Amino acid sequence: MTQSDPPSPFGNDPDAIHRLFIEMLPPDVHLTQLLGEWLPADQLKAIKELLHRNHQAAEASRIKFDELRQVMNANPDNEQFDRLHDDRFWSRVFMDSAHSMSAVGMLAPFMESLFVAIFAGLRRWQVEDLGGTRRQRADDQFWNPQIYFEREMPKINLVKGIEQLAVSCGLQSYLPAEYEKTLAALFGYRNNMFHNGFLWPEEIISKFSNRVKLEKWPDTWFTSMDKAGKPWLYYMSPEFCDHCVKLIDDIMDGTGRYLKERGL
Repeated sequence: MTQSDPPSPFGNDPDAIHRLFIEMLPPDVHLTQLLGEWLPADQLKAIKELLHRNHQAAEASRIKFDELRQVMNANPDNEQFDRLHDDRFWSRVFMDSAHSMSAVGMLAPFMESLFVAIFAGLRRWQVEDLGGTRRQRADDQFWNPQIYFEREMPKINLVKGIEQLAVSCGLQSYLPAEYEKTLAALFGYRNNMFHNGFLWPEEIISKFSNRVKLEKWPDTWFTSMDKAGKPWLYYMSPEFCDHCVKLIDDIMDGTGRYLKERGL
């Protein structure tokens, strides 16, 4: 008498077996399946490594500068140290700007492209029949996170577009609290750095300073080099870089949970 395997509780129902398989997958696998070859975790790992190197270089520069100041205090009449101090001061100022440019140049495009890839993936999975040209164009606008609809009129606003689209497809409740505030600060700083370089015009500095206060961004997000009592240069702080990296991790985790709960 041969012993047979116990019957499956799902019988021969392939849909039930598929649902069980989906339920067993962790959220990050669901996200990977949605994004395909985009490989967000590997991209983020590369960003983290470069941010760490830049933070180490900035800290080494700060230590050398502080050591020079100690030597100057011990030799107040040595003009050679004064000239060396000026050289190192400007080198440190613009090195910090370069690190800040590097950080926002990696984090902002990654954050934007992550949302674009997520919504593009949801469009492929949730919209099977795109129909004719009219339907295609309507869907192009609906799934484009750079577009925000105000009184049924499309406008370009990436942060509001991401939020509005996330609400529309049910993703919003799975995203980190107040993620929109971080996106506004990150993209706002990115736009100013890429359009104005290290030295922003005075009116741009003033507008950004006012925006920091108006939108109540945390004081730890940006540091400034002040001149005559007013901000002259703005840097992304290491704390804000770390905050953005954690936010990306949380967005990916939340999106994975969203997909898992919907069996996608």
